[in-house]
Amino acid sequence: MSDKKQTTLSGILLTPLTVGNCAFIRHNGNTMRTSRVVSISEVNARQIRFETMNTRYVLLAPAVEQSEPVMEYAGAAA
Repeated sequence: MSDKKQTTLSGILLTPLTVGNCAFIRHNGNTMRTSRVVSISEVNARQIRFETMNTRYVLLAPAVEQSEPVMEYAGAAA
């Protein structure tokens, strides 16, 4: 049995993750395509662990960035 490369990255799936198909991931502003998915071992709100023909992946949910400042409600003006 050969050792597979292990990769951890932050990104989002662009298509549903399905055994037998490639995964398409948006990572650092680029789209990447994996080799064929052979197994999915964990799916939760923070990460997805899956294995392709060539690599074991841990896909971390990207941090939510705040694009605009939050305006705090100060109540009604007098």
